[in-house]
Amino acid sequence: MGHILQPGTPYDRELAVAIEAARGASAAILPFYEQRTAETYTKGDGSPVTDADLASDAFIQQTIHAAFPDDAILTEEGAKDLARVDNPRCWIADPLDGTAQFVAGTDRFEVLIALIENGRPVVAVSAHPPSGLIHAAVAGAGAWTILGDEVKPFSITPSQEPPRIVSSKWYRGREGRDQILAAAARLGASEPPIMEIGFQPRAFDDVVRTYDVFLGLWPDNQASIAQEWDVAASDLIVNEAGGRLTDFWGRPHQYNKRDTGVVGGLLAVADPETHRRVLDAFAPIRPDDAPALAGVDPEA
Repeated sequence: MGHILQPGTPYDRELAVAIEAARGASAAILPFYEQRTAETYTKGDGSPVTDADLASDAFIQQTIHAAFPDDAILTEEGAKDLARVDNPRCWIADPLDGTAQFVAGTDRFEVLIALIENGRPVVAVSAHPPSGLIHAAVAGAGAWTILGDEVKPFSITPSQEPPRIVSSKWYRGREGRDQILAAAARLGASEPPIMEIGFQPRAFDDVVRTYDVFLGLWPDNQASIAQEWDVAASDLIVNEAGGRLTDFWGRPHQYNKRDTGVVGGLLAVADPETHRRVLDAFAPIRPDDAPALAGVDPEA
């Protein structure tokens, strides 16, 4: 595959390296997936991690360090040095988003990589190892789907009416059921199903599209709903493809924070008008005071 952007334009090299890292990470994951040979371990927070996560993480870190040795890196499985917060450029990666689905033998997992500059993503790649399909974006330049050497612009089709709404068991879909049902009724939508997976940008691709709105409700306190590596790549891809991904106060998320938690919830919507309507539907439900974007400093 050649360059998506013109050589020498901003982030052309960063995008090429992100795609290289995502493809290499996918190649590291696939043998474990196809042969079901990955050992599973339990992390301190009780979530699973496998040999495939670790192999993917190692390839991503090696590839990015080799290309951009002065950049910081934050990944789910390592590279959590707080010195990164003083670096204006930080790569954030989830080497295997959807580990529980990977362990269960489904194909609903991704490799997520984003470059953050001054708190916001400027390059993002989401790769689906089983199919080889990649979604990529560059701030201000658009989004694309990539399969082999074929590159196409990626534009999210606007929502159906009424919108198809979902939530996730990982994003307070069960705990916030009453809030979700109340907002869905205001939008004239059907009862939203609770998915077993979180949000991935591939979900807004018409090839697999089944919904228009993803609700990841805010916690009742300033605890995080997710971590930066779960959201950063999807954030840029969705917004550059014409959708909207914000918190429930309509604010963009901030990244490369000391506290890597994502507060304020996660609202991913196929188009700006439906996004506005969803915010309006939740206005009577959500707290008047929005949580601080920086979350709670773990060292405070």
